[in-house]
This record gives sequence, structure tokens and C-alpha cells, in this order.
Amino acid sequence: MSSKKNSKQFRELIDLVKSIDDKLDTLVNFQRTLMPKPHLGKEEKKVLKLCDRKNTIEEMATKTGKTSNNVNFLLTQLRRKGIIRSVKIKNRTVYEKI
Repeated sequence: MSSKKNSKQFRELIDLVKSIDDKLDTLVNFQRTLMPKPHLGKEEKKVLKLCDRKNTIEEMATKTGKTSNNVNFLLTQLRRKGIIRSVKIKNRTVYEKI
């Protein structure tokens, strides 16, 4: 009996977390519409174009002619500006615009 009760509580907790996540997404999207667009430098724009859920840091470095450290720095700047996020796809970390 305890196992069924724990399972039910776990499902309820998962549903609650999903509901909170949905509400936070809505709030973030609303806030983003009210904020002015951040200024992007030339190099940030180049890297941003490659944030298409396909490219890793190493691939972006090859395509831009930059070092991996430089691309990583630019991705950090874009993330801080709230423009991109990292996503794990098939054991690869890639980046997407948000």
C-alpha cells in the first residue's frame, strides 16, 4: 500500500513541477517582450547564427575561425543576455536561440 501511495504522491509532484515550469516559461517570455533588445557585437552575431541546435562549440570554432575558448566566451555573453541556451541532444551539447 505504501508503494502505491508514494507512486501517487510522486506523480502529483511531477504534475506540480510541470505546472510551475509552464508558468515560469510564460513569465520569462512576457518579460522578454518588455525588455529592449540587447546590443550584439559583430562576433556575437556570427556565433548567434550558428545557434541552431546543430553546432557544438568545436564546430562553431571551425566555422568562424575562432578558438574554442573564444567561442565559449561569446556563448557565455549571449547566454547572459538571455538570447541562447544550451541543449543536450544525443550526448552533444548544442545551442539554440530563445
